[in-house]
Amino acid sequence: MSFKNQFISKLLKRKYRESERSVQVINLNHAKTAGVLWKVDDLEAFNMLTEELKSRGVEVNSLCFSEQRGSVQGEAVLTKDDFSIFGKVKNEEIVRFVDQKFDILLDISLSSRIELLYLRCLSKAKFKVGWSAKAPDYFDLSIDISKRKEASFLVKQMLYYLSEINKIEINN
Repeated sequence: MSFKNQFISKLLKRKYRESERSVQVINLNHAKTAGVLWKVDDLEAFNMLTEELKSRGVEVNSLCFSEQRGSVQGEAVLTKDDFSIFGKVKNEEIVRFVDQKFDILLDISLSSRIELLYLRCLSKAKFKVGWSAKAPDYFDLSIDISKRKEASFLVKQMLYYLSEINKIEINN
C-alpha cells in the first residue's frame, strides 16, 4: 500500500470514529434522494439503477470513478488525482457530494480503492448500502455478492432488499 493510501486510511478510521452521523434505515419506497457511486466499467448497471430510482420518483446524484477525467459524458467524475497525498480533496464537486444528506448512498463500484472508501466513510447519507470484500467497508447494509461479483447483480439485490427492509404495512 502506498504512503498516500496508508495515510488516508488512518485518517478515515479516525474521522469515522469521530463522526456523529445517525443511521436511519430507509425503505426504497420512502427515499426521496439517492447518491450513487459507480465505476466507469459499470455503465449498464448504473443505468439500470438510475432508471429504477427515477421511476420511483427518487432524485439521483451520482459520482463515477474513472482513471481519466472526461471519460463519461454528463456525469461527475472522480479520479485518483482529486486527492492530495494527505487526503485533502481537490475537487469541490466531490466535497458537495460527500456533504449532501442523501436518504440512501448506493455504491455499486465493487471496489476497495481508497478514493471510494473516502466517499463511503465521510458521506453524510442517512443509509449507506453496497458490498466490499475488504474491511472496513463503511456500509450500514452490506449485501454479500461474493459468489457472483457483478455490479448488475448487486443492483438487483439492492433494489430487492431496499424494497423489503423496514417495510411497514398500514391497514385502514
